Amino acid sequence: MAAAVIRIFACLSLFFFLVPVTYIHGPPPAKNDSQYIQLEPISFNAEEPARTKSGRLEFLRGWKMTSDNADFGGVSSMLALPDDRFFMLSDAGVLIGFTLDEKQGLAKRPFIAPLPDGPPVENEFARQNWDAESLVHDPETGQYWVGYERYHGVWRYGPSFARKEAEHKVKLMQKWPLNGGAEAMLRVPGTDDKVDRFLVFSESADYTKGGYQALIFDGDPAEADRKPKLFGYRPPRGYEITDAALLPDGRALLLHRRFTPLEGVSAILSIGDLSEISAGKVWTSQRIASLKPPMRVDNMEALAVTVEGEDTMIWIASDDNFNAFQETLLMKFRLLPGKQKRKKAEASESPASASNEKAEASPGFSSIPQ
Repeated sequence: MAAAVIRIFACLSLFFFLVPVTYIHGPPPAKNDSQYIQLEPISFNAEEPARTKSGRLEFLRGWKMTSDNADFGGVSSMLALPDDRFFMLSDAGVLIGFTLDEKQGLAKRPFIAPLPDGPPVENEFARQNWDAESLVHDPETGQYWVGYERYHGVWRYGPSFARKEAEHKVKLMQKWPLNGGAEAMLRVPGTDDKVDRFLVFSESADYTKGGYQALIFDGDPAEADRKPKLFGYRPPRGYEITDAALLPDGRALLLHRRFTPLEGVSAILSIGDLSEISAGKVWTSQRIASLKPPMRVDNMEALAVTVEGEDTMIWIASDDNFNAFQETLLMKFRLLPGKQKRKKAEASESPASASNEKAEASPGFSSIPQ
């Protein structure tokens, strides 16, 4: 019975994953400007309530998020800030902010409001298709960067999103598919005299050497004079990247999604070593967990990382595509320890060590702590 329900849901959802965003949203609904956000607790696996783990993820808590506000939904990226404050960004260019009270399951100090500025549009309806897909933040300056998919560019906003400060319609991104643009972005803080570096990932622009195209920016990607370097990223087979975040040890955590009519939606998390990235090469990552039915899963698009004591917490949110068949979920996981690394002496004797040393010497990421 459960399998039949999954197949029916998958077939119904197929329309929403394949039809262009313009038709998904439809005519603008009557505006409701409510600022309240409701959080309804959810279980991880309705068929096996005792199951809380998948790979290196341990489910701690989760919520279905709803609001009467017509602009709520479509979450494409997420930031976890100090004091349990969260910023979510929808593909319609709307910011969703709240402070999470985990004990009571409440969204305190919520707000739902559009970005102060974005790519030029012909009318308010077209504004829904800004396709703001990625978001990063510099806590020292308070600045934010947003990656736009259809516009194929990066914008920088000032502290508190008060105003737009810079924009860059990136030349190398202009041939990326309309719905395959800046799906994920990663900011790698510089050390000593080195500038910050940014990685921008295409969801589906093919790279000639395999995988999909991605860009390395030495410095601010929103500045029009920045010329990025091209490399490839090969996600898990059949999956596409949707977001990325830095782990405390300096490696990258990457989120991927897949949809098939028979299996419905699923997601994979993986970890990649940034020191192995090099212009002109193809980068890969190692899978650490999968989310698929009967686990609670939807169109997982947003990712954030926090630290609690000695534990690394992984936050994942879903994009409901503004339709009644999907949900906006927020889920919290603990990252479980991985396999112990081999002793340094053993690693130095392996053939792979030579290639690792070469990767660490490659321009761009040798300063990332391992």
